[in-house]
Amino acid sequence: MKNFVFFTHQYLKQMKKKWWKLLLLFVFPLVIIALSFMALSSIFVQSEQQKLSIAIVNEDTSSESQLLTQLIVTILKENTYIQAELLSMEEAEEQIEQNDSTAAIVFPSHFAADLYEGTSVKLHVLGNPQEKTQSMVVNELVETIARYIASAQANILTVYHYAKDTSISPEELESLKLELLMDFTFYTMGKRKILREYEWVLQPFENPLHYYSIAILFCLTIIWSILLFVFLSKQTSKSLQMRLKLAGVAFWQEHAARIFTTFMTVLILSSVLFAIALSQLDIQYYALDYLRMFLFVSLLILLTIVVCAIFDVIFHSDKVKLLMTFLLCVVLIAGSGAVFPTIYFPYSMQQLFPNFYTFDIWKWLTDLIFEERNYASYTKSGLMLALALTLYSGLVYVKGRWAR
Repeated sequence: MKNFVFFTHQYLKQMKKKWWKLLLLFVFPLVIIALSFMALSSIFVQSEQQKLSIAIVNEDTSSESQLLTQLIVTILKENTYIQAELLSMEEAEEQIEQNDSTAAIVFPSHFAADLYEGTSVKLHVLGNPQEKTQSMVVNELVETIARYIASAQANILTVYHYAKDTSISPEELESLKLELLMDFTFYTMGKRKILREYEWVLQPFENPLHYYSIAILFCLTIIWSILLFVFLSKQTSKSLQMRLKLAGVAFWQEHAARIFTTFMTVLILSSVLFAIALSQLDIQYYALDYLRMFLFVSLLILLTIVVCAIFDVIFHSDKVKLLMTFLLCVVLIAGSGAVFPTIYFPYSMQQLFPNFYTFDIWKWLTDLIFEERNYASYTKSGLMLALALTLYSGLVYVKGRWAR
């Protein structure tokens, strides 16, 4: 513990001695990211009143999917700002390429089979790169519809489970499933609820400055964590390493002090800036809301630093370390969806993004900030942190043994 405190103090002295470099390290990414988002805002932010043209594609041949798609088209047509129509996949892709459609909502094959088997049902979205903001709105709308279908699915499976134990015939059971699906769907997917969800989706974009301010801070938190960890790195000569070993100093003590110093510095700076940004929103947050956001920011910083530390242990060349940290920064920001909506990436890549901790943390932060959710789940990010710390501990142990 004494050695850990000593190295932490040394890193703080190093930061104080090179304060002007440290200031440049924090300010320069802020300027670059802010200018980049200002350029992107002119692309993403368009007129709220522009009518959305949505293509509904049904790749399932079941009567359930046909009824649901017809129902969605009917409901969405009631909205003044949405135009929906049923199209084939080829027609939808052609309209998107010609910029005649904002996005396409795709009901995948085996939709009904997954619905009745209890498998999670997912609707796919094809976005239009020329209408980015509108495509984001459609993506949120699809998530809303999917939640309603999941709610209907849970009720159907419950009733269906008990109905099987009765003397009802298989034909009547199949008919009951379809009837339950439509009853619960009509109940949960009413016109007013869809419109209320649609109004909420537009809320973050009514004042783009707020949304992009939070996105900028999120990206800066990742960049600052990586840059400061690299900034504090220093090459120790072999003779000094030998003297440190003779003095009983372990490799992990210096490394852990570097992680701790980076974590606390970035956490304090990011927390202050997030608090300032949240105070500018016309939303009342409670102490518990700030605590939830603080925990997610802490997880974001610590996970990023630990991943950088893993690269630092694995690779020996400074050039390779810089290249890997740069790629890590790009992947984490791109995979979070804070800059570019993930729906614009190939479908195969979209399946990978939910496995990124930045994707999970950004989703929860935006839900807490803009949707004002009063709950949050830290399980996924917490498990990723535990896995990263376990891997890091194992690598440090092996490197310490190898150095002996």
